[in-house]
Amino acid sequence: MTSAIATPALAQEGGSAPVTATPEEAPPEDIVVVGTRRTDRTVAESAVPVDVFDSATLGQQAPADMNTVLRNLIPSFNVGRFVSSDGSAIVRPATLRGLPPDEVLVLVNGKRRHRSALVQLAGGSLAAGSQGVDLAQIPAIAIDRIEVLRDGAAAQYGSDAIAGVINYGLKRNREGGSLTARYGQFYAGDGENIQVAGNVGLGLGDGFVSISGEYVKAQQTSRGGQRIGAFALAAARPDLAEDIRDPAQLRGDPAIESGRIFVNGGLPLGEKDELYFFGNWGRSHSEIDFNYRQPVTVTGPNRFGTGNATYGYASGVYETLYLDRLANGNYDANGRTFNFTSVFPAGFTPRFIGDVDDLSAAVGYRGETGFGLKYDLSASYGQSRIDFSMNDTVNPSMGPDSPTDFYLGRLEQRETNFNADFVQTANIGIASPLTIAFGLEAREEAYTIGLGDPASYEVGPFAFRRVQRSDGSTFNVTQQVGANGFPGYGPDATVDRSRQSFAGYLDVEGDVTEALTLAGAIRYEYFADFGGTTNIKGTARYAFSPAVAVRAAASTGFRAPTPGQSYTTNIATAFVGGNPVETATLPPSSPAAQLFGARALAPETSVNLSGGIVLTPVRALTVTIDAYQIDVSDRIGMSGNFDITTQARRDQLRTLGVENWASLGRLRYFTNAFDTRTRGIDLVLNHVTGTDYGRFNTVFAMNYNRTEVTAFNPTIITRERRGDIENLTPRVRANLSESWSDGPLAVTARAQYYGPITSFDLPANGGDKRFGSEVMFDLEVSYQVTRAIRVAVGAENLFDNYPDRDFRATGGTGAGGTPLQNYFLATDATVAGDRYLGNAPTGFNGGFWYARAQLTF
Repeated sequence: MTSAIATPALAQEGGSAPVTATPEEAPPEDIVVVGTRRTDRTVAESAVPVDVFDSATLGQQAPADMNTVLRNLIPSFNVGRFVSSDGSAIVRPATLRGLPPDEVLVLVNGKRRHRSALVQLAGGSLAAGSQGVDLAQIPAIAIDRIEVLRDGAAAQYGSDAIAGVINYGLKRNREGGSLTARYGQFYAGDGENIQVAGNVGLGLGDGFVSISGEYVKAQQTSRGGQRIGAFALAAARPDLAEDIRDPAQLRGDPAIESGRIFVNGGLPLGEKDELYFFGNWGRSHSEIDFNYRQPVTVTGPNRFGTGNATYGYASGVYETLYLDRLANGNYDANGRTFNFTSVFPAGFTPRFIGDVDDLSAAVGYRGETGFGLKYDLSASYGQSRIDFSMNDTVNPSMGPDSPTDFYLGRLEQRETNFNADFVQTANIGIASPLTIAFGLEAREEAYTIGLGDPASYEVGPFAFRRVQRSDGSTFNVTQQVGANGFPGYGPDATVDRSRQSFAGYLDVEGDVTEALTLAGAIRYEYFADFGGTTNIKGTARYAFSPAVAVRAAASTGFRAPTPGQSYTTNIATAFVGGNPVETATLPPSSPAAQLFGARALAPETSVNLSGGIVLTPVRALTVTIDAYQIDVSDRIGMSGNFDITTQARRDQLRTLGVENWASLGRLRYFTNAFDTRTRGIDLVLNHVTGTDYGRFNTVFAMNYNRTEVTAFNPTIITRERRGDIENLTPRVRANLSESWSDGPLAVTARAQYYGPITSFDLPANGGDKRFGSEVMFDLEVSYQVTRAIRVAVGAENLFDNYPDRDFRATGGTGAGGTPLQNYFLATDATVAGDRYLGNAPTGFNGGFWYARAQLTF
């Protein structure tokens, strides 16, 4: 896991400078600062499983995105790439041990990291409805070490720590630094990626200021095919063919440009006291394509290539609009008309844009009294802001007066924390001093949805019109409301809500004998919006000998619903089969959501059990095996979609004040609707040896993880949602890495195994499909040219492996003989142009090569 040894640090302290081991040394032992308040616990001595990764390990990773870096290092950490999934393509949701991103607590220098402003409305079955931390805002260049606690820790750290804790220790250098430049692209020839990162350490009196920065620019990738509607239109209308892009919609990674800065500093005040501070600022700009809007109905080849099929125009967008009004208020069917084919005759593909601004600041004072009480007093503030906009689209309800570019509004998450932490040791006659930790915390969490420009949400005059024919008969014409694809946030969607919470904890740990270590923690938290909760944790470790030890832990946990989950409103266009459907996501307090059974959110609660064995048969080898069970009750997520198909339902929505009552096709909301049980096993092997042929460091890590939905409301949680929760993440993942170095030359190789998954879907979308296991290989070769310069070349996914195509049950049929195939022979793609599963755990871009140069000074 690591090739560095860290000096002791307080549990609330950040990482420290590594000391490199020589080839003759045994594998170094790393002091851990998560999961314990002691200052002398190593990875092997911890009563709970902890992974530690040093800056050298992080520097050998090909990806620029911290999510992908962790996926390459931690088998139980998974993150997909979600295409055309609104904000989920911009803020990627990651999972740990099969649990959603907001059940993983993220710390920086031991302090709680603020959440992203994005509440995941897509992001796959595990993440839908969650609001976690945007890990992409943390650049690897700023990190000295990462510790990953794979165990529940709500009793120690509070809400969210159900699946585990990730702690980023920032660099603390007061001199020197480094500058790294990397260029790469995918084997397919796209996705050009440029990364420049640097760190410098400066003296601050007897203290330090470490400044790190990163700039990344990545071009968009395309791994899809042409949409069948666009294919048929180009064939049927040669006059439009040149204006129809192939593919009409890019399916792949978004185009990204970002810049980030982290600062970490400390100033000693006296012999044992220190004033410290750290923070960050980051900005990123991302762009993706939304679904292509077809202008007219055309005939083209069917799915199987055995005949013809009809592909309809984008309903609710390309309707014929009648402009002249009769005296009775109806519109004249024989009068002037308008159609958006005059604006976009070849159709259009909305371009969705997200601008993320992220900042945080923390300041604290820590030290030790004359009688040995260590204290840490701190205050921190974090803010995530996302501005959405969209180009190349229209507000259909505005008709000819619609603009084509829209500002959609702003999401903002703000968090303020005050902490007072204390650690005292006491000799009570056991084998080690008893460590007693206690503290208080006060937090305020606020969530804002800001107004878009009026045209982005306006209910225009063409939203609903009754048109009269010459014979007096009438018909209705309905156009979709708001910026097509993602209507802006209007007055009914804007919120500015906050919540306060207060907590106190007590944590004790000690060696009862030389062989037995026991620890316990209790924490009480009070939330202004739903009351208090008490959580406990107990751990034990027993060493039969220096070579064999066992460990176990039991704890309760919780996760409070966020203000974002309680108040988010969103309207977007989804597809069922090939048909666009206007879908609303509403807060549970909404009268429209309550019409379909919504209730106020309650906290999630959990019970964590784990047990393992630690083997160190020789100093060069460490093996850990840990089994776990995590029961989560009242999990917060998205309900299933409730279809709005009757006029009676529309009349009810109209009465409740829903502005798009005439065009809304589906509705869903946030809910506590199911319970889960997750069981798994982690195996980690770490071996280091020095030979006449160089130094070898071997790491094998494997995770088996299975989640079962143990209780659910079948009217809210669909069969497809339940199936994806249980089967869409690999049950088995494994990484085998080998690092070899001899003099100036070093080679790192990694093999990653992803077990099979099954995607559940409606028959209209091809039904269920099993995707086979995959193996990916990474390789990097580096050379120390001079004392200051090191160069490297490498490849991620060396052999250009792709996951199975998302081709469903060729020739298969479902109930009533309905064909299950969802792809088209003519385009070699699905109706939306996909060729791969959007949240494939391996990604679907193929091989990526890169070259990197590093200057150390």
